[in-house]
Amino acid sequence: MENNNNNQNLQAAILNLFQEFQDAGGSPKVTEFKRYIDQQINAHVKPLCGRSSLSSSSGGGWRNEQKARFGGRGMKWVKVSIDSILPTLDRFDSTGQTETGTYRAWIESQGFAWVRYNGARIHEGQPAAAFEVRTTGSTYDQPKELHYILDSDLDTTEINYLHSTPHAMRLEVAVTPVKPKVEEKNEVVEDVVIEEDFESMDLDMDVDLD
Repeated sequence: MENNNNNQNLQAAILNLFQEFQDAGGSPKVTEFKRYIDQQINAHVKPLCGRSSLSSSSGGGWRNEQKARFGGRGMKWVKVSIDSILPTLDRFDSTGQTETGTYRAWIESQGFAWVRYNGARIHEGQPAAAFEVRTTGSTYDQPKELHYILDSDLDTTEINYLHSTPHAMRLEVAVTPVKPKVEEKNEVVEDVVIEEDFESMDLDMDVDLD
């Protein structure tokens, strides 16, 4: 009896959905109705499947897809716009989490910022990609200094692979002003000594003449 009731409920739901499809202007054709159902699945069911996979032991489909996206050789380091990372740097400064002055100088001199993919995370309840912001240098791990990009925004956010490391590309070379050279004063001292020698020589000559 329970199975029969479930089938009846399913049939009624399909018929209601078909009626809504026609009321919205759809033609009573199977192919068009299937296309309409696919659209509804993508819009309403697919996001739910993504969320349910968050608790799975394998990490879920979106996690695997994200890891594959940044898992290739030379694909962990990416460059992003400076504007997009400034809120993260401001957050670090406000909490005293890390010093950002040197990193800010680096990215300003290069015209873009660079971060390293750390892994898939849940950020503010949503699937996201976490990237390390290595403010002390690309060769030092900073797993707690993270910049987040929502997984749904990865395709629309301007992200470019470096295909190398910031260290190898010499992106972290400090720009320092050239110090003016200090003139040596040894020559002046020697001149003074020479003049004193000449004066002593004159005195000796006077004595001999007398």
